[in-house]
Amino acid sequence: MVEAPPDAYKKILAAVFAEARENAGLSQKQLAKTSGVGRSGIVTIEAGERMPSIFTCQMLADGMKMPLASLVEEIERRFKKSKKQ
Repeated sequence: MVEAPPDAYKKILAAVFAEARENAGLSQKQLAKTSGVGRSGIVTIEAGERMPSIFTCQMLADGMKMPLASLVEEIERRFKKSKKQ
């Protein structure tokens, strides 16, 4: 198995979370309020500067009223696609 650089995961995770938040119609400030994750934490995750814990991911998913599994599936889909290119 080829190991992917952590930056590739961060970039994909950042894009998926930012797009999900936007699709949910939430600003970063609103997501911070609904999820309990600080706005600065959301900013660093969406910028690809921070790899959140599974618990933080769950809190964000809850704040967007969506299943964490759907976010994980999208991250996995994009990662597999990026490896083929």
